[in-house]
Amino acid sequence: MKSSLFYIGLLSIFLLFALTSCAPTSTTPPTPVVIPAPVATPTSNLPPPTSQDVALQKLIEAAKKEGTVTLYSFNFMGDVGLAMSQAFKARYGINVDIITGRGAEFTERLKTEARMGARTGDFTEGSPVNVINIKNAGLTAPSKDLPVLQEKDVWKVNPASMDPDGHLLVSYPSFMQPLSNTKLLKPEDEPKSWAELLQPKWKGKVMVTDPVVSTNTYATFQPLIRGGAMTEDYIKKLGAQDLVYVNGSAQGVERLIRGEYPIFAGVQAINASDAAREGAPVKALDFTDGMAGLTIVHTIIKDAPHMNAAKLFANWYLSKEGQQTYSKAKGAPTIRKDVQANVPQSLDVYPVKPIFPTADDLILQGKMFADKVWVLFFKK
Repeated sequence: MKSSLFYIGLLSIFLLFALTSCAPTSTTPPTPVVIPAPVATPTSNLPPPTSQDVALQKLIEAAKKEGTVTLYSFNFMGDVGLAMSQAFKARYGINVDIITGRGAEFTERLKTEARMGARTGDFTEGSPVNVINIKNAGLTAPSKDLPVLQEKDVWKVNPASMDPDGHLLVSYPSFMQPLSNTKLLKPEDEPKSWAELLQPKWKGKVMVTDPVVSTNTYATFQPLIRGGAMTEDYIKKLGAQDLVYVNGSAQGVERLIRGEYPIFAGVQAINASDAAREGAPVKALDFTDGMAGLTIVHTIIKDAPHMNAAKLFANWYLSKEGQQTYSKAKGAPTIRKDVQANVPQSLDVYPVKPIFPTADDLILQGKMFADKVWVLFFKK
């Protein structure tokens, strides 16, 4: 009986083992291979290049092939010239050779170069009269295609405003403004217009530059007459106010700061900049009936040996970087709204009614000075 039970149990174990062996084996399913979806290349958020960008790049490439530019300048002297040449070379890798001198000298030099067919200068800048004479001699090239001129709403003074032909471009503006001594004049006592200077209280208290020795008086008043802000009759009446005549801007500013007189009428604020930085009591006034502007202008020389480099320099000079460099080095105003002028706050006055002379006005001013047209009006 026990043997039977033993065999029955053994058989049960065998059958259980056999059934277990025949059962399907459970396995872990393979990890599926995941193929990542292709990642799209991100598109740039930068806007496409403008026509100005394209034009500037082409100009840069052409200028770099020339590798150098020669400037004729009465203005880029000393530290100013060094700052301008270094900044331009740092930006574009182009050498800058600056030859300094007087505007009239450059006019004759360029005429000589043209006759000999041996150009040296590429670019020149200076007072409008001298550069106008260079243009009238047929020695300049138009600059209407400069990329920087496509910029909008950045100009205090449009660089192309003086010359519709595009040969002369305004580099920076200044104004023949009255200056006051702030120790002698409180703000409430300051004259607010040219017309007020005819009041009896200003008799014998206003300095002007002598029209016999300087064109400052013509630069101050002639554009205002042309612009309708005053008449020649006003000049006669002002001359009857016992004006105090000085030989030039430096003398007038010095006497103003010393407190000899409360007003110096008709001088560039830049002439008092150094004194103002040192704390001198000087301030620029804004007369509501108009203020005559002055400019420095530049041009590209006709048939310049490095025409593209000259255009690139002119373009950079008018750019934000170029105007910042110049204003900082010179302590000068700027034609751009987006550049802070390096002028003392008391002198950084942009007139409510600026009146800039035309090229014809400037030629007329020179003739009037030569003929002493206003001397009898002022000095009877």
